[in-house]
Amino acid sequence: MGPGDTMEHAHEKHKITIFHATAPTCWWSWGYEGTLNRIRAVYGDQIDVRLLYGTVWEDFDEYLKGYELTVDAVNEWAKESADLMGVPIRANYGPNEPRNLVPATYATLAARKQGEKKGERFARALLRRFVVEGRNVTQEDVLLDAAQEAGLDLASFRRDLADTAARQADRENQGDGFPHLPLGFYALTLTDGGDRTVLLDHAFDPKVVEEAIDYLSRGTLRKSDPTDVVSYLREHGLAPTMELARVFDVPAEEMGTRLAALARQGKAERVDLAGGSHWKV
Repeated sequence: MGPGDTMEHAHEKHKITIFHATAPTCWWSWGYEGTLNRIRAVYGDQIDVRLLYGTVWEDFDEYLKGYELTVDAVNEWAKESADLMGVPIRANYGPNEPRNLVPATYATLAARKQGEKKGERFARALLRRFVVEGRNVTQEDVLLDAAQEAGLDLASFRRDLADTAARQADRENQGDGFPHLPLGFYALTLTDGGDRTVLLDHAFDPKVVEEAIDYLSRGTLRKSDPTDVVSYLREHGLAPTMELARVFDVPAEEMGTRLAALARQGKAERVDLAGGSHWKV
């Protein structure tokens, strides 16, 4: 919600709102891509997804110290998280990680100046580069590469990115109008705008979120059945098999078979990253 919006105003157009804290460098956010994209595909504009962009760490050494972690422990945690989410992520964090990830958050907020859709597409491009490919997403060349993938106007993006004071203000004010409920990188908060709210942790299976939406809406929302994998890949870019299985509600093995068939037809291409199969068009 923007400044001045109320919960009642927000729900004039949307029956259910999902609030989620995300970050362009958080592996939980990569795990939620399939979940949130499935919800959008099924319910369309009946659901409003509101995102708050945070930062995983502002000082890598202090982050390790604060969580009583070593770099090796981070990599073990990454492996456990990949198993929990069901999507491959890298487990090769090292001492040369970017010391401060705020520039990636500012870049995402700069991208959102060109619209929420392009901003989210940029965040996804940046997220994949960091948590799957292991690239330094605080470097200008990586940011511009992600911006180009997201279809941003590069001149406008450069100008908005350079305005650090404005992006800092965006970061501080983006949660205006959010409910006073716990938000976390691994959690979703769903509300009907009235007296019912559902908090979900680690809801990487979209079925769990759909059940919560059906509860909040009393089963009154229309549902669509997404089927076009090629169009999804064209819109969202490189995606792991499990993400596609979740979006299209088919078993991962069956989705892998479909994708292999598309590859043989020249309609999709397989890319192996972080020990898992990813697909693009």
